[in-house]
Amino acid sequence: MHLSKSKREALRRQFNGCCAYCGEVLPAQGWHAEAISKEFVEGGIVPVCTTCRTIKGNSTPDEFRALLAEQVDRALRHSVNFRTAMRFGLVSPRAERVEFWYQRCDGIRPQKSDKAQDETGSSSLRDRRLKLNEGAGNNL
Repeated sequence: MHLSKSKREALRRQFNGCCAYCGEVLPAQGWHAEAISKEFVEGGIVPVCTTCRTIKGNSTPDEFRALLAEQVDRALRHSVNFRTAMRFGLVSPRAERVEFWYQRCDGIRPQKSDKAQDETGSSSLRDRRLKLNEGAGNNL
C-alpha cells in the first residue's frame, strides 16, 4: 500500500506511534501500512511493525488472534526453556482472548469494548502501554 509521507505520519500518530497489533513503538521508518476491514478500525488502515507483519502474513485480524492463541500450547510442546521457566514461576500462561493494541486505544476502534472504556483514564495511551508492558513481564 502506497501512502504519501504525510499520510504515513498521520497514520502513525493516529495510533500514538505504536503498532496496531502489539502496541510496540514504531520506528520512524521500517513499518508497514496495512489495509484491514473498516469494521475493526475507522479508516480501515493500520500501522504494523515488521514482526507482527511477518507473523501475521495475509491472515485477517481474527485469524491472527487465533494464531497467537496457539503460541503457548506450541511452546509447552516444543520448548524446554518455556517449560523450565514455568516450573520456576518465571512465566505463567493465561487463557485470555488476545486483545490488540487498536482495541485498547481511544478513538481508533469504531465501538469500544467495556474493557477499553475502563482503561480510558487521564493517562496517555503511551503511558498505558508502558504500564501494560510492565504488568505483562511475567505472563504470556
